[in-house]
Formats: sequence, structure tokens, C-alpha cells
Amino acid sequence: MEVKKQKAAIRPVPGRSREAEEEQLKIITGIAGENLLKAEEELSGLSGQLHDLMESYGPKDKEALSMIHNTQVMYSQSQRALLRCRKARQKPYFGRIDFKDDGRDQEESYYVGRVGIAKSLSEPVVIDWRAPVASLYYDNTSGRCSYTVKNEGTYEVDLRLKRTYEIENDRLIDFFDSDVVANDALLTKYLAKNKTAVLGEIIATIQAEQNAIIRKSPKMNLIVQGVAGSGKTTVAMHRISYILYNYEEDFRPQDFYIIGSNEILLNYITSALPDLDVYGVRQMTMEQLFVRLLYEDWNPKLHKICPVNNAGDVKGSSAWFKDLEDFCAAFETASIPREEVRLEKNRVVLMDQPSIERHIYDQRGLSTQEKINRLNAILMSKLENEMAGKYVTYPDGERKALIRQYRQHFGKKVWRGSIFSVYEDFLAAQSDRGKDIPHHEENVFDLYDLAALAYIYKRIKETDGISEASHVIIDEAQDFGMMAYQSLYYCMRDCSYTIMGDVSQNIHFGHGLNDWEELKALMLPDGREGFCLLKKSYRNTVEISKFATDILCHGNFAVYPVEPVLRHGHSVNILQCSDEAHMVSETERTIRKWQNEGRETIAVICRDMDGARAVSDMLGQNLALADSDPKTAGFSQGVMVLSVEYTKGLEFDGVILYDPSGDHYPPADQYVKLLYVAATRALHELTVVHKGDLTDLIRVPAKEKSMALLENQAAKEPASRRERRLHKVPAELPENGHRRDGQPFQIAGEEIESKGRSRILRPDVKERPVNPSLWHFGDCPKISSLQAQKNCVLALTHAPQGAIDLPIRSLKKTKKSLYLSSGQGTLRLTPLAPNMIRVQFKKGEIGPFKGGFWERAAQVPPVWNARAGKSVIQVETKDLIVSADKRTGALSFLDRDGKILVAENPKIPRWIGGENREQTWNYFDWEKNEKIYAKGILPDDRERMNNKARYISFGGMKMRMPLVFSDRGYGIGVAGEQTVMCCAIPMYGMYLYADGKDEVDYYFIYGKTYEGILELYKMLG
Repeated sequence: MEVKKQKAAIRPVPGRSREAEEEQLKIITGIAGENLLKAEEELSGLSGQLHDLMESYGPKDKEALSMIHNTQVMYSQSQRALLRCRKARQKPYFGRIDFKDDGRDQEESYYVGRVGIAKSLSEPVVIDWRAPVASLYYDNTSGRCSYTVKNEGTYEVDLRLKRTYEIENDRLIDFFDSDVVANDALLTKYLAKNKTAVLGEIIATIQAEQNAIIRKSPKMNLIVQGVAGSGKTTVAMHRISYILYNYEEDFRPQDFYIIGSNEILLNYITSALPDLDVYGVRQMTMEQLFVRLLYEDWNPKLHKICPVNNAGDVKGSSAWFKDLEDFCAAFETASIPREEVRLEKNRVVLMDQPSIERHIYDQRGLSTQEKINRLNAILMSKLENEMAGKYVTYPDGERKALIRQYRQHFGKKVWRGSIFSVYEDFLAAQSDRGKDIPHHEENVFDLYDLAALAYIYKRIKETDGISEASHVIIDEAQDFGMMAYQSLYYCMRDCSYTIMGDVSQNIHFGHGLNDWEELKALMLPDGREGFCLLKKSYRNTVEISKFATDILCHGNFAVYPVEPVLRHGHSVNILQCSDEAHMVSETERTIRKWQNEGRETIAVICRDMDGARAVSDMLGQNLALADSDPKTAGFSQGVMVLSVEYTKGLEFDGVILYDPSGDHYPPADQYVKLLYVAATRALHELTVVHKGDLTDLIRVPAKEKSMALLENQAAKEPASRRERRLHKVPAELPENGHRRDGQPFQIAGEEIESKGRSRILRPDVKERPVNPSLWHFGDCPKISSLQAQKNCVLALTHAPQGAIDLPIRSLKKTKKSLYLSSGQGTLRLTPLAPNMIRVQFKKGEIGPFKGGFWERAAQVPPVWNARAGKSVIQVETKDLIVSADKRTGALSFLDRDGKILVAENPKIPRWIGGENREQTWNYFDWEKNEKIYAKGILPDDRERMNNKARYISFGGMKMRMPLVFSDRGYGIGVAGEQTVMCCAIPMYGMYLYADGKDEVDYYFIYGKTYEGILELYKMLG
């Protein structure tokens, strides 16, 4: 039994002597053995059941087929449970933590293992390494520290013991107590082992900086810059395992895509996943992913994939993608009519040009074809309303003729064009602009062709979007140019990413990534929290690391610093040979020597595939070689002969650099990186064989210089410019109430002004009460409850006039607030800061509003204006405009450029009701392409809300304001003190619901970025 939360029962503290530890090992091994026996019996029983079912029933018996299917699923799950039990029995644990929780009276102790071991549901004897409390083992030194449990909070503890064990064949070989788990001595001992042995010890030696990345929320994007040998691939594999263990309600294995640069790397990565209890994850190259995104338009019998040629320097750039964006926008402009649609009979305008333009803009995340379909639907709806009107009658024949005339006014329902023809037109247009590139053969496409085709498909053709993955992990990310990332980000915008790479290993110097800045701006718009550094290298010996660093010093580019673990080995062996035959014989002799010494994984690295094939043929006459075909090979024991390109992400006990001549590696930056990659593949042994024409990158010592560090360059950049560049934050907004074009925002009517400096004042909230709600954050409401609320809304919207009496009848201005009265009640708008406004609504006339726990006020009100026009009333601050429609009472929130951030539903903006208890609803028109989130307890814990209904209050925990926020830069903090729910399912209505309140009460905040929203949210307490 795997235990994820360790707060129910206290694990007693065993003795710390060797005798006590040996006794504990005996007890735990016995429990693991009993669990293994039970798992074997369960699997055997299911095997028998499955055999009997298949023997007893025919293929046409539907009920039996269902039983067989269910039994097969149980059998598969039982097989995996058996594997876990075998791992536990083989090596039950590797670590131990003893600690005193501040909320408990006595000390606790847990052993940590690859899988959890439990005597019963309530008696864990070993916790899984992925469990929240296990982070104490990886992250902290002895003393005061903490760990966090998802949706529960953070627990403060006093860590009193961290111990690491060596266990073999049920025997306790040794154990180590240290302030740093897997300290240098112990880590060096593990790293000195062969590659295949090291794989089995990784979990025990995860370092704190690696563990921090593994345990970050999967709902945020990460970019990880890790030097050669820093464990990037290891972190990626363990991150998948951790996410599936701790977020099983949100992610399934098939929701993950692992993207690599070649099949050998992918086979290496995925071969280790079953050992981490991960099954069913999909893996593919970047080219295969884009082919997947072309769906039925890709014909594998007709279309072929090829490597990127020299044109990749142009096609892989952001500028090329921008040209493609502009081309597709022009294509759309030419495809959709913008002229007004007017009926000839009575000159009634069904759709004017501004409304058409607005619909196109509002649906900018949709394809051209989907916009056409929606415009046709809107037009038909308006036509039907007109024909059903009282003033002009339309005979049946005329009605049918009008429907035929206008049902495809904006275009046909299905796009009949070819994305390949559109791409050819784009390439021709680029050529006309002087950006001509070499063409491949007909129907042959490289990575950037495929990225462009996928973008065109999504941008122009797609009408029925398919959700591909929830989380994409990209390894060796520096190998792909920004064109690929920008297309991928557009095509798969609803998923999160973990991107791993090292810009010092960019072997595609012209079109890969030589720094992360553009990718940060694309993937991390909310801030730099998602950028992580792994500086320490665990792979190479000191001697190999120095040799590789000397190669790198020949380059004229900035790098990230490398901090090698101090593990010494043999010097790098450089052998000069007389000719090709001599090089082959020396290579064979070196391989045999290493094999006799017990080296299990060996690579001969050549400059390119032609050279690798030739060397493989020569060595294969006397040596047994492992499969090295890039399309079929998997990482395994033995000798592999590979080109540099196909060694990316791999590591071997011994490496032979074969013929690194000046012709193969001339002294230029791209070859510096290529040779650096080759040299850093070696764990323990590195030999260079050449025939006298050794590249200067090895032969000539690099000039001593202080290498420029990329992280230092980023730090030196002025913060204001860096923030605007990375996060697209505009410069300081004007304070005079004028738009960017210099014209004042003017509405006819009265103008009232209040001036002062803003600061939010709140009461002391250290002693927070507990939220009494029965629902925890993220719990799902019952469908029956959602349906009942939907029926209530339908009843209200179809009730006689006056049931929803929210049109604004009068207004009143005070120093701090604007009051808007309707037949239903009073709406109060209170600016608290230039980017924060409190919205309250209560039944009845103007009178005192209830403050409650979330009462907040501005010590000095900010500068704000109130303007009344013919149809709207507006409150304006330096950053925000809140517009109230006089006819409906609905609010719209806009930035100072007049762009709508979000609006309340005009049919029913808000409602207060409830027969037996007080309840409020606030309805919002969230758009389909807008990303809506609810904030959890942790800063990076975001619950995606689109097409979901979830409780977003924190029942049973200390009071915390529920917050919903959008990728458009705004947040809505609900001043609820009991149950609060967010529903963003269009068929049930989109609203925020609060229980136990007889006043609508929320804070609208405009932070522009996620970090900005959080800062304002913190001000509210």
C-alpha cells in the first residue's frame, strides 16, 4: 500500500544502533515478502478467472466481453502491483527520516524507498520517495524545515535524523548519517559504478536542486538549463513519476508526451520509466509530433520526413514564424467578407462591419474556418429573428430563398483547400520578398516545414479541436529553433511544458537555441519562477570534465557555469595512429581492455552517420556490436558506434572519440559545441584516436580567458527593460486619463473626481478563523446541484419582466464609492487602488453594507473619476475602467486602452437568493479561448477551470480568500467566508457562487501578469 499523506497515524521511532537497524530490516523485509506473496496469489487468481471466462463465453456475448475486459484491466493492474512488490522485496528502502512535527506531541520516523510498503492501510513502514513528506530526505539539513502537502498546506518540523543505507541481498552493508543526503563521499561511490548499476541507485541520490524541479507543480511551465551530466533526463523521468503519483486525478500516463531529438534517446528515456512505476507514456520526436498534429492531412505513403538542411538557419527563426503569422492573417482577411449585410426588402442591417470585425477579433484564437462557421451561425440567427418580427412579413418562398442566400454568406462550412498549397504560396511569397530558401524534393519536409504546416492547419482549417496532451516534456530542447516552439505553443496552447536542455550543447548552431531568452518570453510570460538552473555535473570524472571544458573554452560564446562533482579517474588517453587500419586496431584493443575491466556500456563516436557506418563495418569483423541504427536501436549494454548527433542525452562507461580531425571539427563555435557534446558522454573512460591531423580544439590549448556567463548577462540587464521584454509589460501608463493616442476618454454627462494616494488597509489577520465549508479546494460539485442552479437561471431569465430588475435608475457619488440603484438593489463600486476595485451588491435601497472578515479599505482613496453617459456609467482609475450598462446593470472591466478584460453576463449579471440559507451568484461571460484558473494554497498551484466546476474555497482550513484569475491579467477575489464554487461550464452557466452571504462581494484586480495578480491578492490577506 502506497501512502501519500502521512498525517493520520504516527510512525514510532526505531532504535538507531546497527542492531536495531538490522532488526528493522528483518521486519520490513518480512512484510515486503508477505505483500509479494499476496500479490502473486492475486495475480494467479485473476489469471485463472480470465482463462475461465475466455473458455466459457463466445465472442458475441456482450455481457461476457465486458467481464473479460474488466478482468483484463484488473490483471494488468495486478501485474504492475506485483512488480512494485518485487522491487520492495529486492531493496525495501534506502533512507530514513526522524522528525518532530510542530502539531504533534511525539517524534515520528519513516523509511524511504522506491515504492511504499505497508502492513495495512493505516500502518506504512516505508513511504514512497514521491510522497510529500519524503521531500525532507532530499531537500533539507537537520534542524528546522518544512514540507508541503497538495491542497493541505505546509507542515513545520524539526528534522532530527537523516540516514542513508546500503542494502544488498537482505543484508545491511552500511549506513550513513549526514546533513546532506547523498553527500559527496556516498554520491561518488554510486557514480563510480557502471552505467547500468547507477540507474538503479538514482532515486537514493537525487540532489536537492534536482528534487526541487521534480516536485514543482505540473500546472506551470518549466525551462531547465542543465549542464552536461547534471541529470536533466533523470529529472524528467522522475518528474513524470512524481506527477502521476501526486496528481492522479488531473493526469493520466497518456496525457504525457515525451519529445526527444532522436529515437535512441527516446528509447533510453522510456526504457527506464517502468522502473519508476510509469506505463503508457507516449514518446516521439519533434517531427513526429508535428506530423501527429496534421491528422488526416498527412499521408505516410506520399509524404516523407528529412533532416534540416542549411535553410534551417532561416526557417528555424522567430522572424520566419512572424512572416508565417502575417501571411495567415492576410489569408484570413481575404477569406472572410467584412462588408455589412443588409436586407434589400426593408434595408435592415443584419450585421454591420464593426460587429463583424469585433466577432473576428473576439474569436482570434479560432481558425479561419471556425470563424466563418460562427459568423454564418450569427448571421442566420439574426436573419431568423428578423423574419420572425412583427413589422415585415416574409412568405415561405422568400424565407427559403433568404436562407439559401445567406447561410454560407461568409464561406462554406468545410474548407476544401490544401494546407500544402497554402505553404507553397507562403514560400513563394517569401521568395518574392528576397527570402528564398533551397527546396526539398516534392512531398519531402523537414522539421520547420512540418511546424509551419501544423500551424497552417490549426490557424486556417481546424474546426474540431482535439486535446492532445496535458503535459509535454522536451529533452535536448536546445536542438530546436524558436520557429518550432512558437508553432507548438500555438497548436498545443492548453497544456503545460517541462523543457530540458543545455545551450552549450546546441549542435544545430544556426537554428537551435544559443540562449533561452526568446523561449522564456514565450513560455514563461508570468515571470522567471519557471526557469531553473542545474549547475552541478555528476557524470564525468574531474579529468574528463577538464578536457571537455578546455574544448568549450575555444568558443566565443557565453555559457552557463559547470560545477563538477570531485570524482577522479584515469587521464584522457590521446592515441596517434599511422593510418585508418591502425585507428581501428587501437579502437578494438581499447574496447577489449575496458570490457575486461568490467565496463558494460561503450560508445565509439564518429563525426557523422557515414563515418559511423564505415567504422561499424570495420569493427564488426572482430567485435560483437550492439544495434546502432538510429531508427531501431535502444540504449543497452555493449558497444555502440554512433555519430555525435545520436549520442545527445546518452552517457557511457567508456567513450572513444574516433578521428576528431581538423576537417571534422574546425575551430568554429558550432564545432566547439559538437565536440564538447561528444567528450561529455563519458562517465569513466575517454580515449581519443587520430592519425596525426588532430583538431586544434584538442591539440592547441585554449587561451586563458574568463568565459562569459549567461546567467550573469541576464542579471546585469536593467530590470525594467528585461521585464518588458520577457513579459511584454507595457511602460508606465499615463496618469492623466488620456488614451495612448493622446485623446481624452470622454462620455457626455457629469464628471466627478476624487484625488489622493492609494494604500490598502486591512485588519490583522494572523488569527484567522477556520472556513466551515464541508468542501475542500478542488472538490467537484454534484451534477444534480449544477443542473438545479441551471434550472433556476432559466426560470429567472424567462420570468415576467421585473423578476430580474437590474437596470440602473439613479446614482450617488461619495468620496470613496459610487452607488448605482436598481429595482433589485444597490450596486457599490469602491476603487481601492489604481488596479483594484471592490464590487458589492445588496438588495434594497442605499444603506450600510456588511463588511465581514474580508473588509478592506483604502487609507487614502486613489485617484478616480466617475462619468455618466446616455447608456453607460463608468468608473475610471489610472489602470482600469469599470463600465456599468444602464439597461442591464451588467459590469464590464476594461484596461485603459478600452480593451475588455471580462464582462458580467448582461442577461443575468448577479443574483441573491436561497430559500433556507443565503446564497449569491455572479455570472461572467468568460470567452472560450480565455484560460481561467483557480488559485490553490501554494504560489504555483493553479487549478485550470475551463469547462470545469470546482469548489474553490478551503473548507476545514484557516480562512483564505478564493481567487479566480485569467491569462488576460486580471483576478477576481471572492469575499466568501463559507463555501465558494466556480462553474465555467457553458451548458450549466458560468458563475461564481458563494454560500452564507446575502451580498455579492468581490474584488476585481488587474495585475497584468500572474506575479502582479499575486501581489495584489496578498494585499487582500
